[in-house]
Amino acid sequence: MRKHLLIGLLVLLAGMSLGATGKTEEPVAVQKPIVTTIPLASYATEGWYKAMNEAFTAETGISVEVQLTPGNNDEQVAKVNLDLLSGSTVDVIPTLGPRDLATRLEAGFFAPLKAATAKANVDVSAIWGKYIDYDATGEFYSIPNKQEIYTLYYNKDLFDRAGVPYPTSPWSWADYEETARKITEALGGSGYGALIRLETPHVIFKAMQNEVPLYKADGTSNFDDPAFAESLKWFYEMGNVKKYMMSVRQLNAEKASWNYWATVDSMAMFIQGNWFTRLLNSPDQYPRSWDYGVVAIPADSKKNNFVSMSYASVNKNAAHPNEALQYVLWLGQNQWKFEKGIPALVNLTEEEQKEIFKNTADASGGSITVQDLNRALIDNGLNVINADIVGPAAAQYNQIIKEEAERYCTDQQSLKETTTRIKTRMDEVLKNL
Repeated sequence: MRKHLLIGLLVLLAGMSLGATGKTEEPVAVQKPIVTTIPLASYATEGWYKAMNEAFTAETGISVEVQLTPGNNDEQVAKVNLDLLSGSTVDVIPTLGPRDLATRLEAGFFAPLKAATAKANVDVSAIWGKYIDYDATGEFYSIPNKQEIYTLYYNKDLFDRAGVPYPTSPWSWADYEETARKITEALGGSGYGALIRLETPHVIFKAMQNEVPLYKADGTSNFDDPAFAESLKWFYEMGNVKKYMMSVRQLNAEKASWNYWATVDSMAMFIQGNWFTRLLNSPDQYPRSWDYGVVAIPADSKKNNFVSMSYASVNKNAAHPNEALQYVLWLGQNQWKFEKGIPALVNLTEEEQKEIFKNTADASGGSITVQDLNRALIDNGLNVINADIVGPAAAQYNQIIKEEAERYCTDQQSLKETTTRIKTRMDEVLKNL
């Protein structure tokens, strides 16, 4: 097992000292080392997160002080960014996805890590290699702690009830739609063949999977490309016309959040990152009486799958910078073991590679196997591309797409008005950068 990284631990020890007269002074209390962090909203109440921090403390002696931020992940990201802009001294900032990372890097929130890791004798290229996000100067500001690879989850019980064979890859979006149709019709109003939430890349799956650029060469929005209209139209018709999945209006009425598919048993298929297995394998929090399966996502002309990275960074204003560095380096090597995710490491031992999927399969209650996970996530014949919008004002772009797509999907405006408004609003944002 690799030697754990222990760097720069500064414990302030105070003892007895002699004054000029030789008189013994009062002992000064020992200050216990701590590191402060703000977890992602979806992590805050989960058992694995608490166990992970306890393990870090047991190994290093550094206590982890968790500062909670109310709201969902999007609300939390906005609140944390405001706090950082105001000079927050919280030590470690987790960031999910390249879009939010780019926003925070552009704002200059994080401390550079190249010199600090070199001083600590940490060879980041040997540990994280290609997963380190370097800037044009060779500097980096984050340590990756996991990669989230998209897969399609399916409810085996609904497939069985509908008499539809379990999906296998490779398969196309036409195959996906036909499968959703068969299950929806067989369930006769008691369920749906699919669930797709109103978020990116989901609402524009096809265009993004085919790598249609979101920006033109001149720096303006490319949302007038017909591929985006086609993707939005497909999403709209699946819920509003063909009714193979819940419509946006229905999802809003249900207040369907990020974990919705794990809380219901009436939707046959759902596409999300591999992290979602954590919910399905947590019967105490998400009880279920049905088995699930996994398969590679559908693909057409471009054989691509989506991936999103997760990172940890040291706040440039951190109150405990040395402890913070130790924590992010430890997370980069160990978080996956607790979260049961896929690490962003290039130096995994053969034993650790087997452990990645074995833990998840063992926790599934017989639903899935190591082979199922490997075929769905790794040996699936698909290339990997970013799940997030990455580029200037990416966060605003994402929000504009969601807002205008919701208006379209709730019949407040036409498809043409939707794509035009997205481009017009985004061009205005880009012009004012």
